Amino acid sequence: MIEVSEQTINRIHAILEGVENADKKVLKPALTRGLMAGKTAAGKAVRQTYHISAGDFNSRGYMKYNSVSQGGDGIVGSIEYSGGVIPLIRFKVSPNTPKRKKTPSAAVLKASSLVKFGRENNVFVQQMKSGHIGIFERKSGEYSASRGSGQNKHTEKLKELLSPAVPQMVGNDEVMQTVEERVNEVINQRIDHEIERLLNKGGG
Repeated sequence: MIEVSEQTINRIHAILEGVENADKKVLKPALTRGLMAGKTAAGKAVRQTYHISAGDFNSRGYMKYNSVSQGGDGIVGSIEYSGGVIPLIRFKVSPNTPKRKKTPSAAVLKASSLVKFGRENNVFVQQMKSGHIGIFERKSGEYSASRGSGQNKHTEKLKELLSPAVPQMVGNDEVMQTVEERVNEVINQRIDHEIERLLNKGGG
């Protein structure tokens, strides 16, 4: 949770006594800087927690920064995360290219070791006609009419294995803790900066 303590607000008013809307003049720019830092920290924390590159994360995720404004609940602002799932092949996998009779292993979290899929899962690395390489699983008993007649393993439907969605990765407890710590750190730094700035300008 990102919050400014009552003690901090009281300190602002005490130092800037007589300055109209002192808390707003200090907290709005401080929160703005804090949220901007949080946006950067989120991307970094995800890459430290998951086996994902900056390019893959940024290309499939979108972080929207909502400007800080005065509302019914006080001075508020937020960062919103959206985006879809990422193919499992983009994380740590072995092998990462098609190899006959080679069951792949994968790890999404950096804290986890590679885990090999069981042979009964019928999981393999395959390159599609489009050139895309992914980790696929045969859907036992489900057949693709587009692949000709007959019902055998060669005509079974394929399902690509995917990672958690971008918002889920950002919502990871470790990631969120890192983001909150960074936002609070920057807010507190900027509060002191904004107080000094207003004192130098005579409260303007």
